[in-house]
Amino acid sequence: MRLYLYASLLTLASSLCAAELSGDARVALIEDDSAECLANDGKLIRLKGGAKKTIVVWLDRWFMGVQTADHTKHVMQPEDEPIALGCSVTRDGEKQHWTIASVR
Repeated sequence: MRLYLYASLLTLASSLCAAELSGDARVALIEDDSAECLANDGKLIRLKGGAKKTIVVWLDRWFMGVQTADHTKHVMQPEDEPIALGCSVTRDGEKQHWTIASVR
């Protein structure tokens, strides 16, 4: 059980790190407060871009420590607001998180 929790924490920590591209493009997974998510003791996870040009970001979703088939593509423009992905804790009380698979 401890190994599972440790692995989950490591994966979550790495998923919240920023990915850096060639000098000026950055993307990050950030946590925001949201009434819906806070009701389940979670945070709203958002994808934030800081690039000076259009970027394509591929994300993977993890649910209960297992990678799901969700492999989503997000095309982000420089002026885009952060994209809401979902709550870190579902309505059923299960944990989920996202990881950045690639940025172009």
